[in-house]
Amino acid sequence: MSVRSNTYEKAVRYLERIYNLVNQEYFDGELEEITLTIQESVRSFGHVSADNTWFTDKKSMKELNISANYLKRSISEIVTTLVHECSHIWNMQHGIKDTSNGYVYHNKRFKKTAEEIGKIIVERHSTYGWSVSSPSQETLDFCKRHSLEDIQIWRMDKVPDGEPDAGPPVSKTKKPSSTRKYLCPCCGSSFRATKKINVLCMECSEKFIESE
Repeated sequence: MSVRSNTYEKAVRYLERIYNLVNQEYFDGELEEITLTIQESVRSFGHVSADNTWFTDKKSMKELNISANYLKRSISEIVTTLVHECSHIWNMQHGIKDTSNGYVYHNKRFKKTAEEIGKIIVERHSTYGWSVSSPSQETLDFCKRHSLEDIQIWRMDKVPDGEPDAGPPVSKTKKPSSTRKYLCPCCGSSFRATKKINVLCMECSEKFIESE
């Protein structure tokens, strides 16, 4: 899929074509129609709306945004972000709750879909859960198989330090707390305690982890 994606319009069309390829090859064509956008987003590589936010007279669609601030990344990393967001869409369509804490914390259900179906690598962030996504060998082969090329247009803005794909950066001036917050890495349930403890989630049989 060789293309000179050097204008905004061409870049959007290019990403729409890649979304369709990812849908067919990894999600058996099950993913719903979306509206793909390229907008400013310094806090994330991409996002998908939880609800339908785009409308015509006959249908409504979710928004899948790829950050304009990070378009200069390699095409394999862009594809990884698309697969990451496609995994969220697949989970929503199948009634799988894969995030908590305002859609920020990614649980093991997200990791399972992204790795087993989307074939990307997902690692755990200490605060935002299983959210750090990177290309696998399968991702690299996918890009080569379809002759995908890097996007030739991007937006230049100052971006914050930290992990943009893992949600908002942690504040460096956060006031110390007298309590500890514990999260279930599977379902995202949480509670606070005044001392260090070991507790299992009765629903998931997973050990709660200290998140802050």
